[in-house]
Amino acid sequence: MNRDLAKEEIKKSWRQLYPADKKGGIVCPICGSGSGPHGTGINEDPKRPGQLHCFSCGFDGDILSLIQQERGLDFRAALEAAAGELSIPLDDLPGPARSTAAQDFKEAAAEGPTVDTGKPRPARSEAAPAAQPDNTAYYEQCRARLEDPAAVTYLKARGISIAAAQYCGIGFDPAADPARSGHKSARIIIPVTKAHYVARSIDPATPKQYAKLNNKGAEIGIFNAAALYPGAGVLFVTEGAIDALSIIEAGGEAVALNSTSNAEKLLKMLEAKPTGATLLLCLDNDEPGRKAARLLSEGLQRLNISYQNCGPDICGQYKDPNERLTAQGWKALNAAVMEATARAARPDNTSFYLDALMQGEIEKFKEGRDRKTGFANLDKEAGGLYPGLYVLAAISSLGKTSFALQIADQIAAAGTDVIFFSLEQSRLELVSKSLARLTYQADPAHAVTALKIRQGYIFDETLDAIADYKRDIGERLSIVEGNFSCNVSFIREYTRQYMQRTGTKPVIFIDYLQILQGEGEKRQSSKELIDTTITELKRISRELDLTVFVISSLNRMNYLTPVSFEALKESGSIEYSADVIYGLQLRCINQDNPFGKEGKLKEKREKIREAKAATPREIELLCLKNRYGISSFSCYFDYYPANDLFRPATDFETEQPQARL
Repeated sequence: MNRDLAKEEIKKSWRQLYPADKKGGIVCPICGSGSGPHGTGINEDPKRPGQLHCFSCGFDGDILSLIQQERGLDFRAALEAAAGELSIPLDDLPGPARSTAAQDFKEAAAEGPTVDTGKPRPARSEAAPAAQPDNTAYYEQCRARLEDPAAVTYLKARGISIAAAQYCGIGFDPAADPARSGHKSARIIIPVTKAHYVARSIDPATPKQYAKLNNKGAEIGIFNAAALYPGAGVLFVTEGAIDALSIIEAGGEAVALNSTSNAEKLLKMLEAKPTGATLLLCLDNDEPGRKAARLLSEGLQRLNISYQNCGPDICGQYKDPNERLTAQGWKALNAAVMEATARAARPDNTSFYLDALMQGEIEKFKEGRDRKTGFANLDKEAGGLYPGLYVLAAISSLGKTSFALQIADQIAAAGTDVIFFSLEQSRLELVSKSLARLTYQADPAHAVTALKIRQGYIFDETLDAIADYKRDIGERLSIVEGNFSCNVSFIREYTRQYMQRTGTKPVIFIDYLQILQGEGEKRQSSKELIDTTITELKRISRELDLTVFVISSLNRMNYLTPVSFEALKESGSIEYSADVIYGLQLRCINQDNPFGKEGKLKEKREKIREAKAATPREIELLCLKNRYGISSFSCYFDYYPANDLFRPATDFETEQPQARL
């Protein structure tokens, strides 16, 4: 069987390589997390067959990627190992190499994961885990050969002096095959940890996929990680070890991830033991590098570690620091490294901000003008949806979930991804609301209610609505059914993983605040817990640069009075932390009779009852706070509760009427 067919067969058969629990998940061999109520552990993405992910450590890839990361193998060795375990013949690969790799894989699988993450995990057998290799003696042998003319010539061509190579413990092996790939060649040996090293072939005839290999059986590490501690001064973070060597050659100090997938490893290392250095991110000038830089930026900001993203300044027009070094020479890279180092001494000075950051932030902010709620009257007043924390508050049974869901649907229909965290209502309830709304928008005379849809009455109008929903909304809207243990950490991690997998910046909805579990100490009051939650949601919006909507209920004592800051439950932190606060209320609340008078409780309650019973229900959206435009305004809506539809009120005039989804 050729390689491509074997790869597809292995992806289909991944469950045979690891024991699955009753939910279909497996213990993650990288981080040790097991499948649980929040989907931790390795699970298959239902929308992407063969694609696996772990919500605990962030792994996302197919079974071969999982084997590579778990065992420190290159792609070929992982393919051989999996094929051997599954008894899949590989006709286009050498038999002996395949047999050896398969046997190694079987033995390692019996012994358990070799990566020590510090987390407990169930053993696969009573056998002890395989020990990580100790290459200390091998490194010494390679260092003794560093001045071999072939090694000197290669390093010189890459712009690296023998002095810089010796400083980093680099060596040379004239016949290395670190991954047992069957491709021996003369290689520069770059020690990373006692167990892990990177071997770069100096022979231009070596096939590209074998030019740079990690040694078999070792966990991939961070190159020059010791430079993080004690952590004084400035430290560059590059993608490859040769790039870190280039920065060192140019007069700086650097560590290397060795893989963009190691960004999480660096963050976990810094979370366990923070560095005092200012980190200058200098990853490759391509999309994977920019994605890893964004991930590191978010994580370092969360960990309160000083950093700057200087990749464009160091790389210039080139892909990475080494490419610039070889193209422009030492002087150009040295000047860039020295300038970035000097600037890092005052990382928050406004001159640098004006020169390098302000225009980019303006462009990002301007993007909000193009993102709309889909309600013409609200968009006219608010001007757009910007990254920040939005709070939508209302009394019970006023349609705040339906209103938020309609905005979510309209945002998705306009082309932006949305994640709706529903802590109270099920996915069935929410989707049936959307379908009921679409049937009304298509033909009010033959509209189908959400309750009828949930009861299984599937009319032609419902089928049409389903087709419209799938075409316009379904692929970009994700509904995450929460439970009463869902907290901000789960929302943050789910969102981060979603962004990594899709490369998008979704709008987030959370329904609702008072159910979302706090993460503070149990002895905290309800107000203190909500203050903490609001602060963390605001942090998510800033760190991830996202629009976050959270729905909130109101105090019962304010049900007969207009929406105000005082009406928000435990409103202290909401008032000061939220960027935008909207309140939904019945329009009759602003009528003079009887609401403009003291007392009259019976009359007020009767008016409220009548207003709630009306179809359409007359609703006012009141803006209490807006950091992005007009600070206070009202919009009026007609609400059809049976079909979960909000429409701008008929007395709202616009040249752009509400469009059907």
